[in-house]
Amino acid sequence: MFDRTHSMLPKTATDLARALDILEERLFMLPVAMISKDPMTVSEALLDHLAWENSVDVWDVDWPEDIKRNVVAMSAEVHRFKGTPYAIKRALDALGVRTVLVEWWQAVPEAARGTFDVTVYAGRALYSDQEVFIHQKMVRAIIAVIERVAPVSRGFTLAVGAKLRPQAVRMAANTSAISFARFRVNIIQQTPRLAVKSTPAGHASAISVTRGRIA
Repeated sequence: MFDRTHSMLPKTATDLARALDILEERLFMLPVAMISKDPMTVSEALLDHLAWENSVDVWDVDWPEDIKRNVVAMSAEVHRFKGTPYAIKRALDALGVRTVLVEWWQAVPEAARGTFDVTVYAGRALYSDQEVFIHQKMVRAIIAVIERVAPVSRGFTLAVGAKLRPQAVRMAANTSAISFARFRVNIIQQTPRLAVKSTPAGHASAISVTRGRIA
């Protein structure tokens, strides 16, 4: 119980200040677990609220719990470096994918000015309710993250692949399939089926839809 005689407020303190002093004392008496905002330790039920508080740009309640925790934990760093290749990579790291990003001036031959290419390699399924390893729902989440972190003046192309283990992994028909380890995948370029969005730079930002088959 809070003892007002132990308050360090002056005698001239207002009633509001005294009420806040009591409230603060009661909050500090709560168990640490109840007031902690550490995304790696809070209750799963609080993650949605914590994501809003940390201004997470892209959020899906269907993500696995560990992905949600990683996304919230990474939010501050992503916002700090937003608009840079580093921020894009860190934002995608939180989704459990490895990213290779090549800017227009790094490409051989040189690509269109103001654009960049992103190749991501997923090591797990982002949605547990999906039977396939890579699917459109996952790809759209990756695109959304890139669009929110990258500069709005930049256009980009995206290729999505998987770092496969030496066992069968199912992939959706309309995805980019790139494998490692003991698999070899033939890539056959198809006509993109997702809408192409024009950027202020005049370049297209869309996913290149391909069909992969394991040889």
